[in-house]
Amino acid sequence: MIHKMPLYRSLIMLLAPVLLAGCETLAPSQAMNSFNSLYTSGDFPGAAQAALQEAGGLEDNSKPELLWSLQAGAALTASGQFALSNRVLDNAEALAQQEDLESLGRKGMEALTTTLVNNNLNRYSPTVYDGVMVNTYKALNNIFLGDAQNARIEFNRAADRQRRAEDHFRKKIAEDQQNKDQSQSAESAGNMPRSSQQEALQSVYAAYPELEQWQVYPDYVNPYTDYLHGLHFLLGSQGRDDLSKARDSLRRVAGMNPNNQAIKTDLMVAEKLIRGEWRKQNLNPAVWVIFENGLGPQIDELLIPIPLFVVNSTVEYSQIALPQLKVRNQAYSHLELYNGSKELGRTELLASLDRVVQTEFKKEFPYRVTEAVASTITKGIIQYQARKELGAAGSLASALYQMATTRADTRIWTALPKDIQVARLRPPADRKLTVRAPGLAEPLTIELPDSQFSIVYIKATAPGTPPVYQVTRY
Repeated sequence: MIHKMPLYRSLIMLLAPVLLAGCETLAPSQAMNSFNSLYTSGDFPGAAQAALQEAGGLEDNSKPELLWSLQAGAALTASGQFALSNRVLDNAEALAQQEDLESLGRKGMEALTTTLVNNNLNRYSPTVYDGVMVNTYKALNNIFLGDAQNARIEFNRAADRQRRAEDHFRKKIAEDQQNKDQSQSAESAGNMPRSSQQEALQSVYAAYPELEQWQVYPDYVNPYTDYLHGLHFLLGSQGRDDLSKARDSLRRVAGMNPNNQAIKTDLMVAEKLIRGEWRKQNLNPAVWVIFENGLGPQIDELLIPIPLFVVNSTVEYSQIALPQLKVRNQAYSHLELYNGSKELGRTELLASLDRVVQTEFKKEFPYRVTEAVASTITKGIIQYQARKELGAAGSLASALYQMATTRADTRIWTALPKDIQVARLRPPADRKLTVRAPGLAEPLTIELPDSQFSIVYIKATAPGTPPVYQVTRY
């Protein structure tokens, strides 16, 4: 075993600087805290500027950072800077595609980093719902820019991403099995007492009772994306094929929201237009109020003590660090829509982004556990060998190294809403819409365009914050 001593001594010396660095990658950065504070308060232009600065700017010769580009894009949409939002989200989409096509060598290096340190040192890896929401926001931007053709393209891309989600997770299953095999090989190669992975998994899942309580969406469908897709192809239809696309999307959303009157009405209209019973130019005028409400989940770190090794006396420290979703609040329970003192309606739930995120988190969770267990086993082997070959000093140094590097990746697109609500109304004769909400101090008065169809996009992030809004016609 003498040949192993230099290896473990070198590993400990190589990774010692991680201790001295104070593990700066392990906690949310001050920049992210500042962005979240601006965004939560409703200062979307300020939040956008802060995110753009962290993203690396918009110069052609710079390479922007993916997560900050996502944050900036959402903030720019909320502040009505639709063209700039598209530019930033184009960069984000290009970066995400590079992640998909990265070389095997790069993937191998990032896997090694995850095992020996943690995933925070790697580039942000986008989720499936990240990609879907990028195309959804770009489509929404184009609607407000009056660019129906590019809105159509982005909605089609979003739909394609949702269809390809199954392929993505099939690949993840294969990678997960490979990681498990490598973890078992590492134990054997380390000549250490065999670990009880089943006991470790029981400890992990006991700390996550919410996984069984979540009501996830089927087949990775994002009802917000599907509804906007259906509405766009309904209002901008150029033939029967467009109306069929609208009907298919609206049917899926109606199945998940059977009591939402706006969706029911839109689906009924699409079906009557397809059958030729109605003509679009003869439809009654309508206005749709789309309300992005509150803030979507954030990720906290959960440290779980693991009785991983049968002979505990040989290991000083053994924990697993995993991400844990924490849901945040609505801004308002709903919006009440008036013309003067006459109530016209109120918004109803269309989509829960909490559920969208939970759906993918639950699917990804076994893979994250496998990575975390593999990392803990590898670091446990380092502790075990260091104690055998370097004595108490080596054992202590390797234990400190494991304590410093056992951290979860808590990065997430925090600028997404908690839920989305919708209302479908007949526009009042004077085209003035008043918006009230429980807890909203001052109502909004919105001037509607004189058009057959119009959309009002309203966003509020926290209780008591004034909503912002944008209006467009179809």
